[in-house]
Amino acid sequence: MKRIEAVLYSIVCVALLIPALARADGLRVSPVTLAVTAPGAATTLTLRNDGRDLKTVQARVFRWTEHNGRERMEVTNDVVVSPPMTQLRPGAEQTLRVVRTSTAPVRGEEAYRIYIDEVPDRTRLQAGQVAFVTRLRIPAFFTDPRATPPQVGFSLVRSGGTTFLEARNTGDVRLRLGNVRLTRGNNVIVRRDGLMGYALGNSTMRWPVGAASQIGNANVNLAASTSLGTLNAPVSSR
Repeated sequence: MKRIEAVLYSIVCVALLIPALARADGLRVSPVTLAVTAPGAATTLTLRNDGRDLKTVQARVFRWTEHNGRERMEVTNDVVVSPPMTQLRPGAEQTLRVVRTSTAPVRGEEAYRIYIDEVPDRTRLQAGQVAFVTRLRIPAFFTDPRATPPQVGFSLVRSGGTTFLEARNTGDVRLRLGNVRLTRGNNVIVRRDGLMGYALGNSTMRWPVGAASQIGNANVNLAASTSLGTLNAPVSSR
């Protein structure tokens, strides 16, 4: 597997990957990604109610890791959001303060997800109606300034009849991947518009890209937009 030194990629606009704000059913959150460089330990989120009704919103923080190609979310107190619960009238805004409370120094990069949930007003439901919860998940990263940049190798892995694109990141810092194209010769065999996901530092992540019988066994090339710019990389097959 070849390593791709992501820090060397040319920086380009990746606006399709980074919307200025996140929206869901009248609830707006900005920014959509939080990044804090140590020794900094605090930042903010802004909520806005663009809907017509009063909204009750809850914020929770989960430590985000990747193990054996899968994401894992664990409740944590190392980062807190204040206030954790708020009400927003139509047109109102609320600033949430996000603080890393852990006294341990940041090693490499720590990744978290902030869940912004709209709490349904059950008193407004009619008989037989179901309350659906609006949820936004905001990535938050706390990074040591000495952390090594992404160093990512890609491969195709087959399991249970499905082919997965595997990203193994031996650097400390995450790499965001989107607008993915897998090509073999002049043929595009996989196309995924928008965000594919993150390869967190010192982790391995996998994403399904199609049936093994359709993808085949030969090596392919990867073209994608990333958090550091455009990426063109060989992808081994195993």
